[in-house]
Amino acid sequence: MSAIAPTLPLTIVVRAGAQPALQGEPSAGVFVVQTGVLLSSCVTDDGRRLGELLGPGDAVGGPEALPSPVTVRALRPCRLRGALPRERTALLDARTARAFALAHELAWLGVAERVERRLRETALRFGGPVPGGGLGLGVRLTQEDLAEVAGCTRESVNRAIRSMIAAGRLCTAGRGRYVLPGLSAVPGARAEGRR
Repeated sequence: MSAIAPTLPLTIVVRAGAQPALQGEPSAGVFVVQTGVLLSSCVTDDGRRLGELLGPGDAVGGPEALPSPVTVRALRPCRLRGALPRERTALLDARTARAFALAHELAWLGVAERVERRLRETALRFGGPVPGGGLGLGVRLTQEDLAEVAGCTRESVNRAIRSMIAAGRLCTAGRGRYVLPGLSAVPGARAEGRR
């Protein structure tokens, strides 16, 4: 029976704060996020930090034993499963498409617009309604985390956040916890997933 049973993919539980991948270190392979939220970031040759938030359905890691291009840190407890061979190409292609989209934004959008987009995307993907209206992000993000996903400096994020708060487009709910007051959940969107 075991000779014909399909091999089940490896499942890994990652605690909040743990780093399942380190830039430059050998990759353990391609994994798929099942639950949780991770921050994937890299330091470019010119010293800039760029990143993206990963959630269910996203790829983590890369081809086994090759140097990892990113460091990945769990922002919430996560469950990762090994990607099946038939999934790997599509997962890595989706990651490449997101990298091209970020490059386009870096070239054409200002810092404030990129920060606001990342906050909105995070709230819609991982957040939920809060008392008093609006959507919370659903995950704690420091200004450094926001700087990585928006492709800018922490100081620029601080200015963008202050501007959004002054305009009534953002509220704080504690350190690293933000609420977008004019935003509501998209009907049919599932928490933690890409639409």
